[in-house]
Amino acid sequence: MCLLVCFISFGSSAQQTDLVDFLKGQVDITVHAGAKTVKGDVKYTFKILQDIPSIYIDARKMQIEAIQLDGKKADVAYDDQKITIRADFKADTNHSVVVRYTAAPKKAMYFVKDYQGNDQIWTQGQGKYTSNWLPSFDDMNEKVEFDLTIKHTKGYEVIANGKLLATKSVNDSVQRWQYDMQKPMSSYLVALAIGKYEKVVETSASGVPLEMYYYPEDTDKFETTYRHSKKIFDFLETEIGYAYPWQNYKQIPVKDFLYAGMENTGTTIFSDAFVVDEIAFTDRNYININAHELAHQWFGDLVTETEGTHHWLQEGFATYYALLAEKEIFGEDYFLYKLYESAEQLTELSKTENATSLLDPKASSLTFYQRGAWAIHALRNLIGDASFKITVHNYLEKHKFQNATTDDFMTVAEEVSGKDLSEYRKLWLEHIKFPSQEALDILTKYSFIKEYLSLAQERTQPMEGKWGNLAKALEFPVNDYFGQEVIYQLEGKTEPEIIALYDKAFETNNIFVRQAIANTLSTIPLDLQKQYESLLKDPSYATIEPALYHLWSNFPEKRKEYLELTKEIVGFNDKNVRILWLVLALSTQDYQNEKHQQFYHELSGYTSPEFGFSTRANAFTYLESLQAFSDTSLKNLVDGATHHNWRFRNSCRKILDNLLKDEKYQKKYVVLMNSLSKNQQDFLQKKLTP
Repeated sequence: MCLLVCFISFGSSAQQTDLVDFLKGQVDITVHAGAKTVKGDVKYTFKILQDIPSIYIDARKMQIEAIQLDGKKADVAYDDQKITIRADFKADTNHSVVVRYTAAPKKAMYFVKDYQGNDQIWTQGQGKYTSNWLPSFDDMNEKVEFDLTIKHTKGYEVIANGKLLATKSVNDSVQRWQYDMQKPMSSYLVALAIGKYEKVVETSASGVPLEMYYYPEDTDKFETTYRHSKKIFDFLETEIGYAYPWQNYKQIPVKDFLYAGMENTGTTIFSDAFVVDEIAFTDRNYININAHELAHQWFGDLVTETEGTHHWLQEGFATYYALLAEKEIFGEDYFLYKLYESAEQLTELSKTENATSLLDPKASSLTFYQRGAWAIHALRNLIGDASFKITVHNYLEKHKFQNATTDDFMTVAEEVSGKDLSEYRKLWLEHIKFPSQEALDILTKYSFIKEYLSLAQERTQPMEGKWGNLAKALEFPVNDYFGQEVIYQLEGKTEPEIIALYDKAFETNNIFVRQAIANTLSTIPLDLQKQYESLLKDPSYATIEPALYHLWSNFPEKRKEYLELTKEIVGFNDKNVRILWLVLALSTQDYQNEKHQQFYHELSGYTSPEFGFSTRANAFTYLESLQAFSDTSLKNLVDGATHHNWRFRNSCRKILDNLLKDEKYQKKYVVLMNSLSKNQQDFLQKKLTP
């Protein structure tokens, strides 16, 4: 009997879903920004499917204050990971359990300060487990209708899944926000975001409210950030052929997000790096992330994979439908080139030891996303548009608000198309090697790809044999992709006949062709100096940054002029142009020497936590190259090395490790140790201990 209890209580959560069905979760919590805690209770109603002696709820390192089962004190055990509730549960009976708790989450809920110094709080459940801040279910097969009531300081916006039913003042300083969901979802999709926001609400063609949030100081960036949002929503709802399944759709930018975006149910949270102005829109817009996370509302949220083996059913579909949405906005050439580009990447991946099949749960993101999208495109090509659209509709309808496998999808596809898809499955889903030839056969049905490949084949030819074809590819109106291909084939060389092609490329005034020049032509011949200088006025921060650096390096006598031309340009949200400008200004003799201390202070200041991690990373990288760390930036580096964003954290740790090879910096950090937080002290002590 003990073995049975232990097996059911602590066995795999996939088995619990066969024994008990959790139906509804009523969450009532207070989020404390200062203490970085969540306190409150959650009430779950559930139905027992088979006689069992216990159930469990995932709850990671929480303080469990009280648990009631059906209104009475429950018999429980808690091991800092799971709450096990013991009782004589009988099949076909309904129950409720209330868990009162306090959590100080180390992950899944993040407490930051926004750029104005206000509190900002946001969650990320996928890959981090919502059970770090809410007793819930790590198994994505357990779907629950979650209704969230959240109390927080007045003056903030509190945003969560579902429809806002009411806000109510609790006292002079606290407000309560009550949200309602009508359909079940996996726990990893439960989300909230708290901060200083304003919003614009539009309505889709089908009547769905589209709530788009932004920082009050970014009013002038709202239109460029959310450009085409309604068009994307309307397109996807029509293209997928299945009504949007949730009550509304919200999008919220946050600082220092872990990823580009996350498709919480009806509530996408995304990195504020994609909050862009008109110039940045050309280089780094939100379109793809916008469409990708929205597509997940069907593929991932409405129908969820049962396990990682079937992850392509979420990421592959979201990637493919996002590409279709981009096709509507940027055209067919864009769509085809992106497919070609990913096929090239997947072909190269196939040659490495990291290659896997699409159904390997440990596959790379490139495989799940891009190969998944290719598998879907290939299926559509094989069974035809009509059968494909019916397949998608029937698959979503059959498995709505449930979990599904690859077999589930393939069964529907075979039923609808009337085809035996076993060979398709082997080739596109099961083989480790990406089917490059089959992908090429699909692509070369289009004249654009044929022409592009013909031009790309010139890469191996000597310049004298291909000059005419390259020149022809630069004729007006130049194609974005043909023009860039020409520049890459010039390889930054500066022979007279190549200079003539660069001259022609500049004259196209194509922003992407000119950007390619800025990125690849680092040694600038005098014959092209004037044309190259015009890049500093292009409406592209991705062009201006390399152009400024290359001009500054090539023509020392004009450094002051270049700096004067660009002194007001900030660049992307990571301040790419401004930070480079400061470094170049500090490295330019006799340029505003009286302001060098001010320039250094600004550069060093960008390492502060008050800025986003990408800005900080840029500043740290340049300070390392200058070997010019102040005590404050050294402390900020340790803060970065313990940051919640792993990419930023790792880059800071790499720089810190390099600094600590120098005894000078070791001694500095010993002196600075006491000015750091306890967590930072513990981390640094390990670094300093041999």
